[in-house]
Amino acid sequence: MLSRGAAWGALSLRQVREMTAKRKTMRSRVRNSLVSAMVALGAFGIASLGAAAPAAAPEPTITWGYFQGMVSSPGALIGTQASMAKMIPARVRFIPINSGVAALAAMRAGSFDVVEGVGNPPVVSALAARTPLVVVFAESYDGAGLYVNSNVIHTPAGLAGQNIGDLVGSSEDYELKGYLRKMGLIDKVHVVPFASDSAAAAAFLAGKLNAAYLDYGSGVPVMAKPGTKVWTTAAKIAELGYPSLNVLVVSRKLATKEKVLTQSIVCAVSAASDAMVGPERAKYFAAAAPLLGEPPAMAVKGSEMWPELTLKQQTEWFGAPGASVAGTKMVQEAYLKSADFLLKSGAVMKVPSTREIAAAVDPSFVDAALKGACK
Repeated sequence: MLSRGAAWGALSLRQVREMTAKRKTMRSRVRNSLVSAMVALGAFGIASLGAAAPAAAPEPTITWGYFQGMVSSPGALIGTQASMAKMIPARVRFIPINSGVAALAAMRAGSFDVVEGVGNPPVVSALAARTPLVVVFAESYDGAGLYVNSNVIHTPAGLAGQNIGDLVGSSEDYELKGYLRKMGLIDKVHVVPFASDSAAAAAFLAGKLNAAYLDYGSGVPVMAKPGTKVWTTAAKIAELGYPSLNVLVVSRKLATKEKVLTQSIVCAVSAASDAMVGPERAKYFAAAAPLLGEPPAMAVKGSEMWPELTLKQQTEWFGAPGASVAGTKMVQEAYLKSADFLLKSGAVMKVPSTREIAAAVDPSFVDAALKGACK
């Protein structure tokens, strides 16, 4: 076998030149292939870096307490209407509640970020317990009325000596006793405390009571009983100087550290409130039925008379922009009177001061919505 040098020596000059040219061509092709491969790898690496870039921060999750039953709420609409839900840049977990007092206690423990539909006594009691909450929207008057057996009771004076059922320690309790005080009957009737509106309604239907102060939802089956009439309502009692408001509260952390998110919540609630008094409200109530836990027909019937407050009505309670919160109707007529009611009834041993109540009422989100922040 010839050595590599001997093999080259046996070739002609022309053959050597041809082989050298071929090798140069092959080297060039290999070099170009390597360059192409490196470029391709580089492009892949750049693409990989792009794919590995940090994704947008996930939406926060907020927990929202709402009441189930025959009466709808802004939250129930938001939870069933995509157009309203998308106004809130967060994932909202709707959790049913059956007590404003218990829900606000859960907020104090950090379990709720938002609770809607809570009345005066629960809010004032929660503030007395140092719950870090902020009132940001007045959702409605209490949708409740005094249902009486008109076959037995013919005039308001006829309530004297009667037992009247209501939900103990509730906004309804506050309203009823305010009405009785105004009518001069507070010491002439016996208010029977019940653990729920439905329990008081059942007692009325069973003939054990001739009068009961109930929310409109519980009043639907009661009105089917012959002779039943509604003598007064929470909205009328408010005109007598004992207003009861169902409000939207958020945690103080949310209201102070997540202002943009809180504003979006107020905007969504405002949109829902408008829909609840609009020409298509029956459609929205029926759609909300799954969250309410009721058949659509009952959800519509129980919700259609609910005295919802819209954005345009907020200044009546929160005051005009720049007004002293401590001097507003919400503080002076709703919460301070409720504090007096709670103290006299023994529900609390100490009530929050005017300054403490005012510090928990923030009109800035309503003011911003009125100035166009929701558009």
